[in-house]
Amino acid sequence: MEGITPGRRIPLVDLGQLGLMHDEEPSQEEWQRVARQLHDAFTDIGFVYLTNHGVSDDQMDHLFKSSATFFNLDEETKIRYQRDPEKQQGYVAVDRETLDKSKNSHELREAYDLKSIDGLFPDAEVPSLRPAVTSFLKSCTTLNNRLLIALAHSLGLERNFFISTHKDICSDNNMSCLRLLHYPRVPDTVPEGAIRCGAHTDYGTITLLFQDNMGGLQVRERGGSWVEAVPVPGTILVNVGDLLQFWTADKFLATEHRVLIPTEEVRLKASRHSIVFFIHPDDPVLIKPLDNSSSYQPITARDHVLKKFRHTYNY
Repeated sequence: MEGITPGRRIPLVDLGQLGLMHDEEPSQEEWQRVARQLHDAFTDIGFVYLTNHGVSDDQMDHLFKSSATFFNLDEETKIRYQRDPEKQQGYVAVDRETLDKSKNSHELREAYDLKSIDGLFPDAEVPSLRPAVTSFLKSCTTLNNRLLIALAHSLGLERNFFISTHKDICSDNNMSCLRLLHYPRVPDTVPEGAIRCGAHTDYGTITLLFQDNMGGLQVRERGGSWVEAVPVPGTILVNVGDLLQFWTADKFLATEHRVLIPTEEVRLKASRHSIVFFIHPDDPVLIKPLDNSSSYQPITARDHVLKKFRHTYNY
């Protein structure tokens, strides 16, 4: 049986001067401190909690509420906004996406993918969603740019290396995506093999995760044990994606993770919500190991993601 390590903490990093509440340029010492701490976390478990990030509680609350309003709509209405495989925007029904193909699992999860502010939104039913997403994405994109600079510092690269390869986030030239996730209330009889989200790695550079307080997320550390990624109020959980692992020739770890159904959730008959911002390089960027090793064959950012989509989506 796979081991669970509830006591081992994912590292916590205080962004300090890099947080959005600070407009002035951080000191070199602050850049280096955050860079060093991110480096330590990403070479170890591949995940980190960020504090003092500056994304406001109001922004998060508005988006969580708008998201919940959409997912509370009837299925017939939601399906009118189903995800377009070409544009990667829209509603993803339960079992439309299966991340764990290793067994006959039932993934109790629905989502709304938002790749562009100008794309498909349920404006008639949830008029608050588009403005909430617009505000939230503005903050997250600014924060992401600061993290990309810190990552470049952590690897001894030119300051704008990752900025220059992520210029077109949330455009037709980039696969970055804001995903609203809803894990519906578990039925009285939980289906055999049911899970919230199958074990997988993320596909891009880094991922920003905003959790509610329900829990269930687990991370597999290098030794193979599953670690509980418990919700920590006021933090963003950030993790490494495949393409950053490719770039760093396995120095940074794209950690496998999953979402289970906690016993407490079943008892409370509660649902679970989260917001995820998947950060990807621009589509034509060729990803190859920075150390010029042969650890991975070169692949464009777009080709890698489309390969993953073909494997996981059931259209």
